[in-house]
Amino acid sequence: MTDNKIAIPINADVLCSDEKCGKSSHAIINPITQNITHIVVKDSDLPESSRRIVPIEKISTTTSNTVTLNCSKEELAQMQAFTESHYIKPDNDTLATMLQIEHYEETLLSDPYILPYAIPITPLEYMPIEKELIPPGQIAVHRGAEVRAIDGRVGRVDEFVVEPSNGHITHLIMREGHLWMTKDIVIPLKAIEKMEEEIVYLNIDKKGVESLPEINVKRLFG
Repeated sequence: MTDNKIAIPINADVLCSDEKCGKSSHAIINPITQNITHIVVKDSDLPESSRRIVPIEKISTTTSNTVTLNCSKEELAQMQAFTESHYIKPDNDTLATMLQIEHYEETLLSDPYILPYAIPITPLEYMPIEKELIPPGQIAVHRGAEVRAIDGRVGRVDEFVVEPSNGHITHLIMREGHLWMTKDIVIPLKAIEKMEEEIVYLNIDKKGVESLPEINVKRLFG
């Protein structure tokens, strides 16, 4: 049934054409067309700003725990960043909290019995804020996002199965944290009511999820 489909794992090792280049952290989805348009690749050796938005066309092959791209690590580094940093001044309430902490710290430091356990806290003039640069009208779903049936939670997102020609989602795979131990649960698109960044809502109940058939998934793109 899925000989012409592929699975895209989230939180999998990502390989560039020349070397390992990070892990997949999100699938970027158009919730109207139900297409995966990009994945996000995070280099674990670099800060958050190293995450890059990679078009799905750059995926050449996948396994259950790897994604191979048809580009070099240098080319990946030139792709659009997934996050950008902003620095803001704390508002008055935040500053008041910081001052309370500072006063509490001074009280601790004045007590010779507590002094060895006191940790200095210095209020920051500016606070760093990370903003995700998700393409307009799309959502970024991460591995571990909750999957919820009509009558409650049934598991967490592990992989998406797509049409290789256009990235259209056909199934969702749950592999961890669901009710049926190690059995893969493969949910067809027609059973998905809607998707949000943190939750995928189904239009069937837990018994309906349990009765879904197992399928085989091709691990080759193209």
